[in-house]
Amino acid sequence: MRRLTVFWFLFSHSFLYRFLHTGVMSDVRVTEHPARIGILLDYSAGRLLFFNAERGLVLFTIRHKFTDAAHPAFALEKAGVLTVCTGMELPEFVKRS
Repeated sequence: MRRLTVFWFLFSHSFLYRFLHTGVMSDVRVTEHPARIGILLDYSAGRLLFFNAERGLVLFTIRHKFTDAAHPAFALEKAGVLTVCTGMELPEFVKRS
């Protein structure tokens, strides 16, 4: 297995959200704590979005020319419930962008 050289993740602690892209960290301004976070990967357009799935607000967007397979991974900092839903219809705000 190859070592990952390019990666992205969004993490939070209380109301502090940060985005990490291949070792570069950015603070993410969040005015309300989302109960559901959506992730949209548009591989061919080179776009990765993290968004508040209930309100349709984009939390962070990154553009990247994907050349290899993309593998999602999810984790919780503390014990809890994590539900992953796939194949959902695109939110309206994504269709318009």
